[in-house]
Amino acid sequence: MKHLKPIFADALSQEENLFVDKGRVHIRDKHWAPDEILEGLLKPEAYNDLFLDWVQERKEELIESAKAILDEFNLQDRFSKLREVYARGVVVPFVGAGLSVSSGYPGWTAFLKKNIRETAIDPLEFDEMLRAGLYEDAAQRLADALGPAFNEVVENAFGRSRDISGCVQLLPYAFDSCVITTNFDDVTKRCYEAADKPFSEELSGEHSRELPRKLAEGKRILLKLHGTSTSPRGRILTATEYHKHYGDGEELQRAIEAICSKTLLFVGCSLTVDRTLTAMKAFVQANGHDNVARHYAFLPAPFDNAERIARRDALIESNVYPIWYPAGTHDESIEALLLALMEKI
Repeated sequence: MKHLKPIFADALSQEENLFVDKGRVHIRDKHWAPDEILEGLLKPEAYNDLFLDWVQERKEELIESAKAILDEFNLQDRFSKLREVYARGVVVPFVGAGLSVSSGYPGWTAFLKKNIRETAIDPLEFDEMLRAGLYEDAAQRLADALGPAFNEVVENAFGRSRDISGCVQLLPYAFDSCVITTNFDDVTKRCYEAADKPFSEELSGEHSRELPRKLAEGKRILLKLHGTSTSPRGRILTATEYHKHYGDGEELQRAIEAICSKTLLFVGCSLTVDRTLTAMKAFVQANGHDNVARHYAFLPAPFDNAERIARRDALIESNVYPIWYPAGTHDESIEALLLALMEKI
């Protein structure tokens, strides 16, 4: 709960939580005379009592928010099924770039658009590639234009240790075994270390042969499916890198098949034009929807109902079932849904 203390400090400064009335200083539901404060009555145990009361109140509010989200999109039954699987300890989080944005790391679009300023690439043409979802081709275009400097800008963007913020800090308390990510940053790793739950191992996608055994052993491992920002070896970002690992070799296809033996929960992933999703779709087509694990995703709901239905149908081709939340409520909705997953609602 250490990650909640800065939020608690902000909450205490709000007028409704801190005020003076009839000569007594009120902090939430507790109050003291000025002389009692000066004499040191407000000891650590008083702070801890206030903090724990606030944590419980906040949890209850977020769980109520999760109930409202599930009611809004009529997803109570789907979420209940996910929770049943979660209670058996076989749900593995698949963490996307969206969970690192709150900590100051750029999303893929922002990263790519920012760095074309140092190139002769036509911004309008580049924007068109991004709108079409051609991220790997856009990354290749940028890599070709920057040359050796491309590795440097990747490391500068994702290799720095920024202060961690947001709902990503809840992951160590919600999941205590394997975590999968396509992110290049080390946010997930540092979250687990801060919660005194460090990973016993860190693997990249190229070590997929070891993954089935590791998953079966239940070890707390971090699978960085697309490598890291600090080394081009094993990294998957550009079209050439995607083709090398997904087109010419079978390592990452084996990794996809291994992780699909578990129920995946995609968090902070856009799941639009995605090679991982494409590999999952091929796996489902080869084996049949009812013969492989079902997966779930926390996703912002498209405003248009027809678009939402189309997105749902596209995801189900990869056996991924969406749990929608209102667009524009990313961190608070994901935190609410994770807490609801951990608690009986």
